[in-house]
Formats: sequence, structure tokens, C-alpha cells
Amino acid sequence: MSAIAAGARWIRARDFIVGWRLLLREPAYSAVTVLGLTVACAACYLLLGFVAWCMQYNSHVPHAERVYVVKQRVNHFPRPDWNTRAMLFLRDTALDSKMAEHASIADPLGKPNGKPLRVGDDLHEVEMFAVDRAFADIFAIVPLAGDLGAALSRPDGLALTQQTALRLFGERPALNATVRLGDEVLQVLAILPDVPSNATQRWDALTGPLSRARPPAARVLRPTDEQRGSVFVKLHPGQDPAALERLMQQALDDSPLERRMRGGALTRTIGRPGTEAALVALPDAYFDPDLGSGREAARYGQKGPVLALGAVALLILALAMTNWINLVTVRTLGRQREIGMRKVLGAGAARVAGQFVAESVLVALVATVGGIVLAWLLLPPFAALVDRPLHGLFTPARLAAGLVCGLLVGVAAGLYPAWTALQVRPAVVLAGRDSASETAGNLWLRRGLTVLQFGVAMALTAVTVAVGWQTWYATNADPGFDPSQLALIRVPESEDEQVRGLVRALERLPQIEGVTVQSEAVGRDDIRIIGGFETRNGEDFRVELKDVSPGFFNLYGMQPLAGRLFDPKRDAPGRGLVVLNMAAVQALGYRSAHDAIGQMPFAPEQRSPDTVIVGVAPDLRYQSLRERPGPMIYRVTDVATVIAVRSALDQQALGRLLAPVWRRYYPDGIMQMQSASSVFAQNYTSDLRMAQMLGAAALVALALSAFGIYVLSAYTVQRGRREIVIRKLYGAGHRAIALRLGREFGWSLAIAALVGLPLAALAIRRYLSGFTEHAPFGGWPLAIGLALALAAALLATARHTLLALRMSPVQALRA
Repeated sequence: MSAIAAGARWIRARDFIVGWRLLLREPAYSAVTVLGLTVACAACYLLLGFVAWCMQYNSHVPHAERVYVVKQRVNHFPRPDWNTRAMLFLRDTALDSKMAEHASIADPLGKPNGKPLRVGDDLHEVEMFAVDRAFADIFAIVPLAGDLGAALSRPDGLALTQQTALRLFGERPALNATVRLGDEVLQVLAILPDVPSNATQRWDALTGPLSRARPPAARVLRPTDEQRGSVFVKLHPGQDPAALERLMQQALDDSPLERRMRGGALTRTIGRPGTEAALVALPDAYFDPDLGSGREAARYGQKGPVLALGAVALLILALAMTNWINLVTVRTLGRQREIGMRKVLGAGAARVAGQFVAESVLVALVATVGGIVLAWLLLPPFAALVDRPLHGLFTPARLAAGLVCGLLVGVAAGLYPAWTALQVRPAVVLAGRDSASETAGNLWLRRGLTVLQFGVAMALTAVTVAVGWQTWYATNADPGFDPSQLALIRVPESEDEQVRGLVRALERLPQIEGVTVQSEAVGRDDIRIIGGFETRNGEDFRVELKDVSPGFFNLYGMQPLAGRLFDPKRDAPGRGLVVLNMAAVQALGYRSAHDAIGQMPFAPEQRSPDTVIVGVAPDLRYQSLRERPGPMIYRVTDVATVIAVRSALDQQALGRLLAPVWRRYYPDGIMQMQSASSVFAQNYTSDLRMAQMLGAAALVALALSAFGIYVLSAYTVQRGRREIVIRKLYGAGHRAIALRLGREFGWSLAIAALVGLPLAALAIRRYLSGFTEHAPFGGWPLAIGLALALAAALLATARHTLLALRMSPVQALRA
């Protein structure tokens, strides 16, 4: 191996020229070699770039290891999950502890309140937060222009990021310009740097705690006991975050809100603190398992899958290198006479090794450059697949690192072919005999790698088909009504009469068949109202409440299972009439739907009428297919946060019809309308992305396995050329020769199927276990995986099989 190392040191420019000529001499070989490595380099660059991007979350924050965000879980809620909307008074708890160097709050404004920024006649949704001056200290925000202190202290002050300023004002100067938020006028007093894309806390605009952008009651320097938002704490060096966590938990336990919530029907059986708080360091926030499993999971990642993608990238590169080394080794064995002649003419071991290392480095650099270009072209769809804005993957430093890695890969991949070349004995090869051949162990290793590649390809293909089929089935599952002509409009926070006026105006429009309001869209589970009641038997009963207008069931075309449903002519809010679904009937202990009609299930309450059950409705799919429908009680209302409109118009025409009416009642609000069908599809966006990523991985795996068996077929034909021609001389026909080669490749595929398909079946079963209802499955996803692998193998071996069939016995025996 010392000769190889010396060869690597004595590589000459002429060696690269010779290598380039060899590539041009055999374009088919060159295309296979370079294309396989290019695809592997592109996949590796994207995947490893994504891993590095995820690992550097919040790295832009100075001393990020001492900066913590408060996460909170409210166990009083029906779905107690961890999130970063904490009680804002915890900032003062941190400051009073003397453990914090800085503590700050970020109260979300604008978009959550349904009041976008108005610039001229245009409305823009902006992610805006009210923050104090310490926020800028913690995140080291240095304005590009203007005065950030004034923007955070003046009631009309506003600071915009550079990208947001460009979006709102275009090429016009943004500094000192004005915008409107509802009835309030704000002035841009500072332009801020854009927030890095890999930051867990992002903003488009910042304003101060006394800003007019906040509701009047919230314009205070010291937060109230019930205000929620993000709380950030930067500890002094050496301080223990666990000690501050204990102080925060004690403050939550002693808060007036917590004391009021204790003892109700919803909280008697919690068995733990009603509200819990914990600290998460910013470098760990993106991969925090609690935040990654809550309702804000889309903003966070899971370290295991991300590291698995890094392992997949290295595996793809290793398999591609293995295929490449195998193919180059086969070619080296075919170049024995050339190598022997060079040695006879005086080339030393270092020069011979240097030639092969140079050829390897040349191919590696060409493939690396091609892979980087391909990765750049594939970045937009890849970013969509991982659902992250992957900015900064093509910086000069990353590009240089990619080229250096390509150079190292080329040197490493050239070592084994160079070693094989050094084993060539000139006297033997010039006499017409092979002096260097592959050992049986290396041959079985090569076959084993081929089996592994095809096993992985079959498994990934089968799992991709299964995930895609289940996703399609779940997206198109019967929701319990016809959503085809139904549109949903989200209503911003507003006065009740404003909502009623909009509904009445919509009902008067032509081509509108019906309008209703409801607390949440069917198929969307973002807003869930849980009621705690005491039954007449003295038991606590938790149930989900759905507030709907009297015409809700008529608009959705639903018929009662028992009793009657709400009627616009008979029912009005406040009468205490309710409709149950079957799960609620069973949870309340009634033997049938008819037994529940006319009953008053709950103990009487002061200030409200008795609850009377008037009907039982069929189940609607408010949840995805991952959850079974739970008990629900429908109540009558005429004001809610979602308006449903039924019309035969398409979405664009309906939007044009509704827009003038919307602007009349919400001139400072952006109408957010979507079809009812799309709501169900949103439940499975992550499944769709998973199917797409698996599909891309399956294609790469099939390509690598095809490349591997291409190499194996090339070596098999070259190694067995004497056997093949002897068979021909003894009368073997084309069919017999093809079957001889096919049996060798067939056994490899059969073993790959025995390895990969059972693993695919287990993976499919585990994936489907998360659903309460499955698409009709058989063994066909596994059959498709096997069929595609067979097709890839046939295409990859076809060239060398044809060469074997056309092989001339005279030329083969002379070789």
C-alpha cells in the first residue's frame, strides 16, 4: 500500500488527460459510472446539508446554550400538550430570582387576531410580536437602519425585517413609512436583519409592549396573570435551570388563574399540577420531544429521523462507491495487458498506482460537480418534501467542503483498483494468461452487496406504495356528508353582530344555496371546546361541544338517527336544546339512540336552562383516520369562528362573488376561504410528504441496485467468457446461455426478496397501526416492489447478456 500512497503523491497532470481520454473512448461506461456517482453525490449533499441545517438551529443566537425558552402544558385542557405559549408573568419570576441576565416576552399580534397590516390598498399577513427591550439583547438584534429602541418604546413604533419591508413596500423606502393595523397607524422606525431560516423563534415585525397594535387591555409593561406568549430567559453563567424551573412551577401553582380552575368538573381527576412549566435551551428546542409531539409539531423536528437521513446519505454514498470500485476493478482486470506493457516499459509501482488514482479522482470530481448542480436543481422539491426553507445550503464554504469530500472519495475509491493493478505480473499477462483475479471471498462480498441493495430497494418500493395508497384512501374517506360544493371561511375575532351581519348578507347573494356557522370545520381539529358537566347521577362527564347554527344539519344533508335535528324555524340559541352523536349516547349510558330523546342528562345549573336531548346525529369525521370519533354534543348558536357556504360555483368564482361582501364587514381582514375537501387533505400532508420521500429513496435505491447488478453482470460475463464459448462450441443456444446467466442473477434477487419483503411487511404493518381504519390491502404492495426490482435487474443485465450471446468463440479463446 506504500506504493499506492506514493502514487497518490506523484500524480501528474498527464494522468488526468489519459483518464479523460479513457472516459471519452467508452461513453457508455463513462455515462454509467458518472451518472451513478452524480445521483449519489446529489442525494448525499442534500441529505447531509439538511442534517447540518437542522443541527444548527438557533446557532445565530450568541451564548445560545444559556438562553432558554419556557414550555408549558395546561393539564386542565382536553389535549394537554407542551407548547411555547406560556404565562407571561413567568418573565418576572425569572427576573425576581436574580438567576437571569435577561428575561423577555414575545406576545403574538396581528395574524392571530385576524388584523393584517395594510399598506395603501393592500393587506399583508405579517408574523408580528410585541416584545420588550430585553428581547433584542437576548437575540442580539442590531438594526440595519433606524432606531430599534424607539420602535419598541413608542406606541406607534414598528420594526420590520428586511425581507418583510421589501414585501410590503417593494423598492420604496420603508424607513419612516406608515402602515395600518385595523384603526391604528404605525410607523416603521427600524429595519432589522432577516431571521435565519433555521430558527425556532421567527418574526416579520416587532413592536413594543405599549404598542397600539396590542388590544387596549394588554398595553402594559407588566403582564397580567392570564396573558400568554413566549418567554425567553438568558441565565447568568453557572446558574442551574432546574432551580429556576422549580420557582416557575411554584409561581404557576400560586397564580389566581390556577386557583380558579381547580375543583371544576374538568380538573378533579387530573392527579398532577394543573399547569406545568419547564425550560428548554435554544440549541435543544428544535429537537425537544415534548414540543415535537404537540399541536405545534410541524415547527419542530425529531432527532432520530434526521440522523437516520444522515445515515441514509452515507449509506447511499458507500453503496455508490462500492459499485464504482467494483466496476473499475472489473475494468482493471480487463486492462492487464496494458498494465503489463507499462511495467515492461519501465513504469514503477508509484506511476502505475498514480494513474489509477488520478482516473478515480477525475471521475469523482466530475461526479461531485454534477451532483452539486443536480442538488441545486432539486433543492426546491427537496425543501418541499422536508417542509423546511433550506436557505444557505450552497454557501461557498459548503461548496468547497463538497469538492474536498469528492476529492477524498476519489482517492479512497482509487486505492483498491490501484492495488489490483499492482498485482499484475507482466510475464504472465503478456503470455496470454490472467495474473490478477478476484478472490472467491471478494466475489461473494460483491454478490452480498447486490442482494442488500435489491432488498433495500424492494422494501422501500413496497412501503412507498403502501403509504401512498393509505394516504389516498384516508384523504378520500367518506366524511359523513358531501363536501364537493361546500366552502369554509374563517372569521377573525370581531363583534357578534358583525358575524351575524355577514351571514345575513351572504344568504342574500345569488347562487348561494345555504350558509351556516360552526365552531370548527368538519375535518379540522384545531379548535376543540370541552365541557365538564355533572350528570344527574353525580358523576363527572367530559364531552366535546360543537356550536352550530340551526341550519347546520340541513346544509350538510344529514338525517337524524333518532328524534330530530336542529331546525331554523323552531330552534334558537339559549334554549338548552342539544343533539348528540352515537358516541355521546353510549358514554351517557343510554341503551339506544331512541332512549336518549327527551332526556335531561345533566344536573341543573343556575343561570342556564336544563339541557334537553332532542336528537341523535350521524358521526362526522372531525378527526383524521388516526382517531375514533369521541362523544360530541351539538349546541345552537348564531355566532362562531367558521362560516360554511354551499354553492355550485367553483372556488375562484365563489371567491369573486363573496369578496365585496367580505370587505364591507371586514375591510381590514383577509378572507381565508378553502374547500371542505381540502380540509381533510391537510390532515395527511405529512403522510404525503413521507410517501414522496420514500418514493425518492426507492428510486435512488433501485438505481444503485441496478448499477450494482450491472457491475456484477459485467464481471460475470468477463470472468466466465471461456465457459460461455465452450458451451457454445458444445451446441448451447442463446436460450441456454441466457438461462445460465439468469439463474445466477435470479438467485441474488430471490435472496433479496426473502430479506427485504418481510421487513417491508413489518414496516407497513407498523405504519398502519397508527390508523383506526385501513385501506383494503393484500400482498400487492410487496408484489409491486418485487416487480419493479425485477424490471430494474433485467434492464441492468440486458447489455452484458446480449454481449455474452454475441460473443465470438474464436476471439474469446484468443483473449
